[in-house]
Amino acid sequence: MRLSSPLLLLLGLFLLSPVVAEEKQLEEQEEEQKEPDNDHIMLDSLEQGVTSTVDATARWFDRFFGDSRAFEDEYSTQGRLSVGPEWSEFDGTKVRSSFRARVNLPHAERRFSAFIGRVDIDDFVAGEDTQRRSSVLRNVSGDSEWLVGLGFDPHQGEQSRFSVNAGIRGGLRADLYTEGRYLFQYRMSDRTQVRTRSVGFWRNSDGFGFAQRLDYEQTAGDDWLGRFTIEGTRAERISGIRWHSSASVYHLYAEERAIATEIWYAGESGNVVPDRDMGIRGIHRQSWRRDWFYIESWIGMHWPKEEPGQTRKGSWLVGIEFEMWYGQN
Repeated sequence: MRLSSPLLLLLGLFLLSPVVAEEKQLEEQEEEQKEPDNDHIMLDSLEQGVTSTVDATARWFDRFFGDSRAFEDEYSTQGRLSVGPEWSEFDGTKVRSSFRARVNLPHAERRFSAFIGRVDIDDFVAGEDTQRRSSVLRNVSGDSEWLVGLGFDPHQGEQSRFSVNAGIRGGLRADLYTEGRYLFQYRMSDRTQVRTRSVGFWRNSDGFGFAQRLDYEQTAGDDWLGRFTIEGTRAERISGIRWHSSASVYHLYAEERAIATEIWYAGESGNVVPDRDMGIRGIHRQSWRRDWFYIESWIGMHWPKEEPGQTRKGSWLVGIEFEMWYGQN
């Protein structure tokens, strides 16, 4: 009986299939036994960049405590609303409140965003308003007011980023402002990194200015972070250079519960009293009921001075803040 060509072809494939499968299995075993490619390992390590332990830990504490990188992640809508009564032996009782909302505009590859909020314009334009608890460490002459603006992020790299913002402050006063910010972070090791932030700005009422900030961060495990910060601002509205330095230690001691200790020193070089304030405080922060609602309390002591003949003496600080975040789902 003669077999047709198609039948002969099928019969041949059937007989050869075990041989082919065995050869393929041997090739896979040889690949598994090969030593890893060192070039690929180096490239993978380089690609990770600042997504190392220190940066991941720093970002977590920044987000948990509402620090300056809290609005740099990949959410389309971000914002927060806070109310915080505080008492100081020096200033008495005050109730601070703030509102911020930033929306990344669609169809623009996440490069454009809109902003509206009630913040301290002096600190916001200099890039300091997002610093944790600006209600305590704020510009003594500042005050909150409404701000509306647009942002453009032409470069959003993991290691560096550049952004431009412009808007209107003061409601009907229509005081225009614009600024450019450049953030760069360099990983020195898996536990240490340095970040710099440079801000050039212009305001219709106050002219040109420049602010520079340097952060040194080091971790000890995933639940400890130490940070030293120094920053200075020079502008036509400032007498000399307004500066601020601080040293902080953060510790996550339970799920969604953390404590921090902070020492700060602040002043303005051209002022009648250059070193206007210094202090220390302990902070406790935790989420309550929901992962977007936080309660933060602090107690400490500072040594302010406003007039040359004034005696510098210790004054107690006590405060609590209720804060609601949205846009983090």
